[in-house]
Amino acid sequence: MKRYSQKGFTLIELMTTVVIIGIIAAMAVPRFSKAYERMEFKSANRDLLSTLRLARSLSISNKDIYGVNFDPTSKIVSLFKKDSASTSLNTFETNDSLVQVDSLSKTFSTITTDLTGNTISFRPNGSAIFSGGGNIVCLTYTENLVGINQISILAATGRVSSVGDYY
Repeated sequence: MKRYSQKGFTLIELMTTVVIIGIIAAMAVPRFSKAYERMEFKSANRDLLSTLRLARSLSISNKDIYGVNFDPTSKIVSLFKKDSASTSLNTFETNDSLVQVDSLSKTFSTITTDLTGNTISFRPNGSAIFSGGGNIVCLTYTENLVGINQISILAATGRVSSVGDYY
């Protein structure tokens, strides 16, 4: 007579394993939510930084003045080519040619600039034209994340840099 060994898992062992996996997954979900919000804020800041760098690059390559105008209340960023007949180089006027208009990410709770007129223009040599300090500050605050990002433009070279912190 042959004896067969009883190998396998009982229902209680399987249910215990499922419960343990469920508890671990429940602890991980809030961390994923916070990480997702952080990635979304970083991405929105990179998009804004990219628009500024594109304006500078277009100015250098096309040998013309391009600029970026910020509308903090409606959260719109406009990339424009300066009309040659314009009197002021660091303002956005209705006769300037729009290259690109973007809405700022809903991730930003607040965006502020210390720019007079909220406009930055770039000369064909890459240097920046603006009135004020040349800083743009983007803030977000949600249940899971408090983030601040500062974009700085150096007038002499037009260099655009960014620094951010997340809590």
